[in-house]
Amino acid sequence: MRTSIRISLLAAGLLAASASAAAAQTPDSVLAVSYQGMGLFRVNVDAGALFGGTYDGDASGSGIPAEGSGTRMMWYPRKGAFRAGGINGTQWDAANIGDYSVAIGQDVRASASNAVAFGLRSTAAQQSSFAAGEDNTASGAASVALGYHAHTNARQGSFVFSDRSSVDTLRAGVNHSSNWRVSGGFRIFTASNLSTGVTIQSGASVSNWGQSNAVISTSTGAYLSTSGVWTNTSDVNRKHLFERVDGEDVLTRLRSMPVSSWSYRTDDSGIRHLGPTAQDFRKAFGLGNDDVTIGTVDADGVALAGVKALDARSREQAQRIEALERENAALRARLERIEAALATQK
Repeated sequence: MRTSIRISLLAAGLLAASASAAAAQTPDSVLAVSYQGMGLFRVNVDAGALFGGTYDGDASGSGIPAEGSGTRMMWYPRKGAFRAGGINGTQWDAANIGDYSVAIGQDVRASASNAVAFGLRSTAAQQSSFAAGEDNTASGAASVALGYHAHTNARQGSFVFSDRSSVDTLRAGVNHSSNWRVSGGFRIFTASNLSTGVTIQSGASVSNWGQSNAVISTSTGAYLSTSGVWTNTSDVNRKHLFERVDGEDVLTRLRSMPVSSWSYRTDDSGIRHLGPTAQDFRKAFGLGNDDVTIGTVDADGVALAGVKALDARSREQAQRIEALERENAALRARLERIEAALATQK
């Protein structure tokens, strides 16, 4: 009761002290406070509230409403900064409050200009940095730290998201990088019904698309296995318009297609590769979507068709050799009989 009386008397006193200035405020205000012509505080009849003030950077820190530990909501106009929640130390002292910064939560600190910190023990320590979650630190300019124990490690322009699977801190390694710890997998869906996309995961569980033991899996059926093998989809139910392949024709086309050793322009000079160019491959076989790429399934198919054609040749040659060997054996036996008959005539 006494508290209510004090508040009422304070409000009445403030209104009386600034009656002329209050009269100039917005007509729908029920409480308006001003000083030397500057509006400081106003409450409207619809419960809207306005806190005013003037920014000057407050180099001395003398204009801060309160310092030290405690629970409070604080507007610091001389730095254009806002705080709400509670702290157990000096996180909200003037020296730790950045210009135009925001910190909301428990033991959070936004000590740089335009920095934002939310959650529990999160810190935004460089200009335009953002930290949200638990025990996160955005210590690089314009960096972002989210989740649990994420740290941008003084790397500007970096993004770090850390899941709650470990208390170990995930740190950005370089500037302008995106760093993720998502032990349950990273899922990207490219359809509103979640039917297409890509999953990156540990391989410990079956992916969204049904592949097991996959590090990268896709809705197309292709995936990278945990052993490092890229696996193309090749389900017969996904194929149509089948045509027979003439193995000898494949060999003829292979014979005319240049195969050379080369380096990519982006490779170091000591890195070499072996194979045809996409243009020559396309010219020889007409396979794939264009003449600047070679699909691994097409290259594998050409190789397998060539191997089958060579196997057919080898089998045919083996049969011919076997027939010649039989014929040669028969001729040798006949020759031996003739030589034996001649010997008895002497």
